[in-house]
Amino acid sequence: MNIIYTSENKIYSFENSNKTEIPCGRVIKYKETLDSIRRRSEWKTTGSGAMFTGTAMKAETIEMPARITGLACCGDKDGGLIYGIQLDGSSSLYRRSTDRTDMNEGLILSGNDISFGAFDFLDGKLAVSIGSSMHLHIGVMEPPSSAYEEFTDGDTIEEDPYWSRFNKGRIYFSTAGYGRDANGVIGGISPRSGAYLDTVTREMEEFLTDPKYDYYKIKDDKYGNIYYIRQPYGGEKSRDGIKFTDVLFFPVRLLKGLFGWLNFMCTIWGGEPLKSGGSGLPNNEKTKERSAKDIIIDGNVIKAKEIAKAEDAKDGELSGFMPLSRVLVKREADGTETVLKKGVLDYSLCDEGILISNGRQITLFADGNETLVTKAYLARNLQAGMSENK
Repeated sequence: MNIIYTSENKIYSFENSNKTEIPCGRVIKYKETLDSIRRRSEWKTTGSGAMFTGTAMKAETIEMPARITGLACCGDKDGGLIYGIQLDGSSSLYRRSTDRTDMNEGLILSGNDISFGAFDFLDGKLAVSIGSSMHLHIGVMEPPSSAYEEFTDGDTIEEDPYWSRFNKGRIYFSTAGYGRDANGVIGGISPRSGAYLDTVTREMEEFLTDPKYDYYKIKDDKYGNIYYIRQPYGGEKSRDGIKFTDVLFFPVRLLKGLFGWLNFMCTIWGGEPLKSGGSGLPNNEKTKERSAKDIIIDGNVIKAKEIAKAEDAKDGELSGFMPLSRVLVKREADGTETVLKKGVLDYSLCDEGILISNGRQITLFADGNETLVTKAYLARNLQAGMSENK
């Protein structure tokens, strides 16, 4: 099974236990342009002349402000894929081969006044979330043509379109509306509902609605079963605060902090710490842990300590850091709902079962069992081939 996914705004292929990065030609060309500009002007800040005039500066590392917005496998014989990228104020859709040595890319659509969200490809058509930075709506394209038709509008945001594998011409997606005050200023966003659009009749219906929950990434299989990610409305926020144990241990921590400060000062000015058996200097491991950053995903605030805890798990051990309140649900044709997995970042249906990203790993869920596929940090846009449009 060949799995394509994005991680930290890069595209990867995983097959036969081998992980390979698939380069984005748009990013490579952009970086080459920046390198060329830097080389032409580096004489001003490097060399003996710059040292003499006082303009010498340390060479800066170029950070790429690129964001992969979506990914879809085309199912072509050549193994083509489409990726969306936002770079330097411009949003683009490109088509390329999954062969990393093939650097040929075809531009489908690009512009400074449009934005792309996620998308899904089936039978030559691309269902895409397209619009402005604030308003994304459902559109349909037929690559390589750049023309598209929008099927939704309004003061809303529609994301994660997915072609139904059971009802031909139907697109599943999540939708939410903006709430504005009397002056038209956005004051909030409604809970995200699950909806579907019939591209033939142009009728739309919301079928997953609950003021307590947000619904993401609605999909179905060839049997009519519907899958989706459900989480508390607005995501799970940090619950850090003053607890009873904090009050209880406050005097101890205060004395510990005071002693640590005195120990540090004695080490610096006296050359010898108050505490024997130590350097008297700050603990590098604790400093490193505190310097880690929290992340926010779909409103969920994930603390750095939770990420570090998951990373400390043993190799082969299933350990993610997404909130357990974010669950993958299966809804059968008779309406029966079953929570398949907790702590899910993203997922993809495949012949072998369900590929799941828990933020730290990609796993395969099949017949009630879960097995590790590979480690992958914040893996999203999972793609795996399915026969007979499963």
